Amino acid sequence: MKATFARLWPAVSLAVCWGATLARSGDVPPRSAGGQTLEVPKEHLDLGEVYYVTPGEDTQLVCTSDAPLARLAVTCNRVVGYFVTPFEPSAEQSPLLAGAVRIPVAALQTGANASGEALRSPPALHAAEYPEITFRLLQVSNVKATGEENQRKRFTVTLAGEMTIKDKTVALEAPAELELIPFTWRTMARNVGELLTLRTHFDLKLADYGLEKPDRSYNERIADVIKVDVFLLCNTMSPEKNLDPRIKTPQFLKQLRFLTLVRDLGDPEKGYELGRGLLREVWDDAAALDRLASAVLSEDGIATRDLRFVLKAARRANEVTDFKDPSLLSTLGHVLFDMGRVDEAVERLRQATEHLESIPPPVAGEIRATLERYEREAERERE
Repeated sequence: MKATFARLWPAVSLAVCWGATLARSGDVPPRSAGGQTLEVPKEHLDLGEVYYVTPGEDTQLVCTSDAPLARLAVTCNRVVGYFVTPFEPSAEQSPLLAGAVRIPVAALQTGANASGEALRSPPALHAAEYPEITFRLLQVSNVKATGEENQRKRFTVTLAGEMTIKDKTVALEAPAELELIPFTWRTMARNVGELLTLRTHFDLKLADYGLEKPDRSYNERIADVIKVDVFLLCNTMSPEKNLDPRIKTPQFLKQLRFLTLVRDLGDPEKGYELGRGLLREVWDDAAALDRLASAVLSEDGIATRDLRFVLKAARRANEVTDFKDPSLLSTLGHVLFDMGRVDEAVERLRQATEHLESIPPPVAGEIRATLERYEREAERERE
């Protein structure tokens, strides 16, 4: 079986035709309506099966700077994009036919505020002017089938394309490992849909992209060559697919776009402007108000959490339900606690415990535990 599969997939080299919409050097498709994937061009949809990069669940990039006086690791889990595989594989086709990704600079994490600010500064990546790094796939060569087991197909390939950082586009070539994983009930526990994983690594020279170190103090703290390791988990189910029939899709996409702006792209001004518009739109929808408030409170990676915005959404959700929904009261208590209004938070959580019969026992237990934590904090403040 393995030998037969290897004969079916000989090494090939395929240059992808991108069409008029991608004619300009360095262009990749724009982000989609919710911002969590890209608008796949029709010519790519016609090529084969689209696998969407799944942001948020894994460390997708690890960039390592090994300089004489410092070793810095930069990570990111907010990469978005897609790859296309053939509908019906044949000996004349590569396992990858097209692809493009966007990497938000604001989502590159260093673990330290000073180094993060230096990374986003004008001499370096200049996030304010160039908020995203992009890559588009142009060629796949040296394809080798390395195995098949339980219909999972593995390959090694060489990827070639164009990476754009700031205003400079540079040709990039790198070896990669690719695995196609069909849907099973086991994979469903990880993600709905069929899966594709892509692993690659390459060196990035600062000088090739015109990148400079923030100032002289970084001369021996940032290396001239950065090692980049990539792992992308991709899925035939778009990250913008609304799977909850209770949620209106336009509202679902607007909330995703709101989160993309405030979390991924680091643009709270535009993000909260969009959020305020959504708030007005769902003013009488308690569940939608609570989803919006809870997202700002709990989503990782939001540097600017506007608690006044959250309070407005959470309070209105409780007004709509006459302050009788324990889950909504818990959200209201959470934001009050984060604002330092501990006594008010305790009051709202006590109010929530009066209605726990309406929710599942595990959720009720979490609310009781939260109340106990808030009460301990209130006691400490009174000491």
